[in-house]
Order: sequence, then structure tokens, then C-alpha cells
Amino acid sequence: MVIGGTMSFFSDTEISAGNTFTAGTIEIGVNGQLHWSETFTWDDIKPGKDFEIEFEVVNEGVNPLKLWKIIKCVETDENGIIEPEQEWYDEFNGGDPKNDIDSAIVYEMYVDGQLAISRHAGITMSQIKDNYIGLVKLDQPFEPGNGDGILYPGESVEVIQRYYMPEGTENWAQSDAMTFVMEIEARQISAPEPLQQMSFMDNKYPGWSATADSRMGILKYDFMSPEFNYDFLGVGLHGEEEYCLIYAKDPWAAPKPLIDSGMTDVDGKISLIGSKNLGDLPSTDDENYMHGAKIWLLPCDDYTGSIGWPPYDDWLFDNWPGLINYKQGDRPNEELNCDYDDENTSGDEGEYTIYLNQLGGDIGDQYGYQHDYTGAASNNVAFTYNSPLAGNRLAGTMSASGLKPYATYQVKVTGVPICSDPVEGNDLANEYVGYKGRWTCVSGVTCVGDANARNRSDAQYLARSYFRGDSSECIVGYLVFDYFTADASGNIEIADIGILSDTSYHVLYCSGPVCGTASPNDFVTYGTNDPAHPGVQFCQASGVNGQIESGRGGCDGLTLDTGIYSLKMSLTEESFHQGSWATVLVGDIDFELE
Repeated sequence: MVIGGTMSFFSDTEISAGNTFTAGTIEIGVNGQLHWSETFTWDDIKPGKDFEIEFEVVNEGVNPLKLWKIIKCVETDENGIIEPEQEWYDEFNGGDPKNDIDSAIVYEMYVDGQLAISRHAGITMSQIKDNYIGLVKLDQPFEPGNGDGILYPGESVEVIQRYYMPEGTENWAQSDAMTFVMEIEARQISAPEPLQQMSFMDNKYPGWSATADSRMGILKYDFMSPEFNYDFLGVGLHGEEEYCLIYAKDPWAAPKPLIDSGMTDVDGKISLIGSKNLGDLPSTDDENYMHGAKIWLLPCDDYTGSIGWPPYDDWLFDNWPGLINYKQGDRPNEELNCDYDDENTSGDEGEYTIYLNQLGGDIGDQYGYQHDYTGAASNNVAFTYNSPLAGNRLAGTMSASGLKPYATYQVKVTGVPICSDPVEGNDLANEYVGYKGRWTCVSGVTCVGDANARNRSDAQYLARSYFRGDSSECIVGYLVFDYFTADASGNIEIADIGILSDTSYHVLYCSGPVCGTASPNDFVTYGTNDPAHPGVQFCQASGVNGQIESGRGGCDGLTLDTGIYSLKMSLTEESFHQGSWATVLVGDIDFELE
């Protein structure tokens, strides 16, 4: 089995501080890695053997979050047919191959030491795949632990998963292979939940804790749809008996609406699939309204609409994560993604696309007018690159629309030291770019004056920075390594422009100190053919040149240090000394240089 991991990052809450708005962060770390991807291999699967995967997820951001795990993109492969397999096919399967090994691998999971699903129930990979399961207990306020389903900053959960091939698995499974993706997803607590979810139910009475036996249920459901869509599987129950699936409102005496009912087979298994108009779950008359709804399965002989007490060992109660939430509405078009080339994340090998979708904090009015960058920030400025990188340079392609027409933009990466962001800061990555570019002081008693006064040299960084010096200043490193000029529509003139970190620039000039050759008649007034911007002077794209940052490798001589980089990537309007330098769009970028 080969398992790949990805992460998702979400943030849409802003915190006001004076006249500055700073977006909060939703970010998780898995096994100490903010960008987690790990491959697990079990290459000797045999009946009676198991394989264990253990990981810890930590809320590394500043906001509380909800957390889910999903196993998806399951692919099985015959992987060649050996003689014992073919003999089984000939005797039991009409000679046809059988390679659904996911139907043979049994799944078990514990979260923070609590049993979510027991191997004794025989639930297989094929039965749990493609559905999200919450990783934080949601049983508030009535169950022990009083979990509210939220992982707060600094808190963690430990997950243990076991994959087991039962004894008695026959020769059809020999040599078969399976791959799948395991994804951990975090979302802001007010955001919609993932669409396709599942909840595990168990016979928890007496004692109110799950039992490691063969009796349990899986409820798969849509978080949002016109009616409550459900797919319930119960195993280990009494054979040939009628069971009722109910919405168990509180208090105990409250009516408990029937969702569905059916008979178990001789082996005590039941499957209930359908949809029902229940309104939102939980309903407003449920004592659990602020948290979630309880879904139970019990023998219909025990169900009267207002059920009695005590329950029995064949009742299945909400177990993990516990309560569920369902919203009545149009079903979202949410598809499971198995293509990770375009994920806005990094850390494993492959191609990545990031979006500069955060508005910069110092949008200026140079060139005679203020531009609205809201459209550009709607994922219309993208940078595609590979990680890990070879050759000590960050290379990729950038596409953009919605920018200021005719404007020239610096392409820049900026460090995030711990002194400016204690949660997500990375002092080493900040230092990597500072020594290749420039330093600026952002806070501290001696950090005063305009931008020029806050510039710092390498020596000043070593003497004053929190990371290396006397901690008197918080000093940020940044590197301007490329540039481009937008066309008359605010797009990059070529759909995709190559970006390469081969030169460290001090500033850009319109026919000035150059790395390359200057062109004549660089400044142009766009007033005749562009009435929207009369009398505004820009630099023609052919006339833009960069002034080399002294001591940083010269023209085309920049190389980056080997290491792991966690930075901000930005576009800054170049003023050519006619106004301010305004950083207008920002995004997060992470990569590794080998």
C-alpha cells in the first residue's frame, strides 16, 4: 500500500489592528511538518497480518478549526497473476480475475486512545473510502469528555490506523496491489463542512464507551442536500430482526423521528439507503441544538416514538466523532480530487500552483490613480513551480489578469521571522532570503523613520535581530528576483512568463543602472490611446531594467542556499522613483532546494 498525504489551508477571518487588517490563519501540522506528505509501504500483505500508521495533527494556526480525515482515490491492481490465483479464478470465478483487494483489507482506527472503529466488525477499506470522518470528538454536552468538535490553537489529536488482512483470505488476493491517498483537512469552524461524511456507531451500553466487538454501524450522509441522504450499514446484530434508524432528540422523553427501518439477514447485517425530509439536523427543539444530532439504531420492538429505558446491547449509539450536523439546501457540487499537481501546498515532490490572493497592505496611487486589485486577488494571479528544486534557483511560470494596465511589477519573496509571526514564523527561511537580497526593520525601539531609515545591512542584522543579535529589532529579509510589465488590459503580455531567481535586484529603473541593455524613449504617456489614464507616464516593457543588489552575485549570478523555504511571494508596483513602491498582492509559497 502506498499512501500520499496532502493538506488544505483555509482562512477568511480578518483581525483589525488600527488601520491595518491582517488575515488570521488556519494551518495544521502533521507529525511536526506543516507541509506533510509521507509514503507508507506494506509490501508483504498476508492473511492474519496487519500494518499500522500513526500520526499526530497539531493546530499550528491562530484560529480554532474543525478537522477531518479521508481515504480516497483508492486504486487496485491485479499486479500480475500467479498460478495459485489463476487456479482460484478457474474454480470459483469462472476464470475471471478478481482484484478488489480493498474489499479484503479491514480497517481499524483509534483517536486519542478512544476506539472509533474496531477490526472485529470487519469493516473494509471499500466501505469507508471516499467519506470524511471527523477527528475531534463531538459529544457535548452529554457524553463523557464533553467534546465540542473543535481543535483549538496548540491542541493536537493522535490517530492510530491499522490495516488488516483477515485469516481465511483466499488465493485470489495474492500479488494484488492497492494505492490510496490519505488527506487531512482543516476548516474554519464557521465554514461549511465537507459534503460526504460518515459517522461510526457502537453498542456503548453499559459503560458508555465503544466495545471492541463485531457489533457496530457506519452512517454515511451528505452534510447538505434537499433531503437527508443516508447510507447505513449495521453488522453483528441479531439475525432476522427488524431494526429502526432514528433521530434521537433530547430530552429523553422527546419524540424521536424514524428515518428508516429494515430486517437484518441471517448474519445480523442490515443496509438502509435512502433520503428523507427531516429539516436541519439538529432541529431547534433538540437540547443538542447548538452541537449536533444523535442518530441511533435499535430493534423496532424497542421503538415506540418515545422509547423506554434501559437500552440493550444491540442498540447502536453515536460513537465517533459523535453528533452529526446536516443542513437542508441545494447539494454542493463538491468532487473528490485525485490530481495534486495544482494543490496550493508544498512539501512533497511535484508541480504546485500558488495564488497571490491576499491584498497587500500598502496599495498606493502612483501613476496618477488608485487601482482596484480585488479581481486580481480572486485567484487570477498564479505561480506554478516544482518542489523540490534543483540547481539552487526558484523557477516557474506566472500568469496574471486584473492588474494595473501598463504597470511594471517586482516579483519578490519575503521571509516571515518568528518575531513577526510566533506561530508560523521561520527564522532560517527569513535568513536565507535576506542574505541574498535586502533587510528591513519592521519593529523595535530603534526601528523608526521612513523605509530608507529602516533598511538594514548584514552586519546590522547580525547585531540587532531577534534571531542572531541582541533582540532589539525584528528584521525581515526580502529578495526581488524578477519583474514584468502588464499590458493595456492589466494582463501579463505573454500568457505565462518565466520567473527565475537568477538575479538579486535593488530596485528597477526605466533606462538607468541596468542588468542588460536599456532602450531609448522608455517613458511613454498613455493619453492619446487610453483616455482612462490621461497624462500618466509608464515605462515601456522593453525599457525596464533592474539595478543589481551589490554583493549578491551580480547579473544572472544569484543562487539560493539549500534548505526548506516558507515565505511570502508578492507583486510590488514599481514607481521608478515617481512615487512609492506598493506591495499589492501576496501569497504563501513553500519549496525545498536540494
